[in-house]
Amino acid sequence: MYQGCAAILCVLAVLGLEAAALGECELARMLQDKLQYKLRLQYMKHNFPIDYTVQVHYEEVLRPANITRLRAGRVSEVSLRYLWFHASSQAVLRIHEVLPEKHPSRGYTQELCRLFDALGREYGKYRQ
Repeated sequence: MYQGCAAILCVLAVLGLEAAALGECELARMLQDKLQYKLRLQYMKHNFPIDYTVQVHYEEVLRPANITRLRAGRVSEVSLRYLWFHASSQAVLRIHEVLPEKHPSRGYTQELCRLFDALGREYGKYRQ
């Protein structure tokens, strides 16, 4: 099992949405702004108790090495963006679900969930 909210969001930002299609650009920019290191640090590290963890299965973690392997295997960029979207949105949703109602990070994760929902609707137009 993989642990750590800050590590999950770090991977999300590293993978990014760099090659977004035209319909995704504005949402990608907004997500990129929300996933900046300073905000992740403020909401996902400083507001969590020491040793606080969120349990996820190994298969739910999207690692940069796996992306490199997929690119080498000639997986399309559109498919990689969709994979990034799916893994990232599920990670943020998992974090959001465990936060108490009055947690200082709840608004931040709720905004991320809203942006991922909008991006999901955008992807729904393209029929992967």
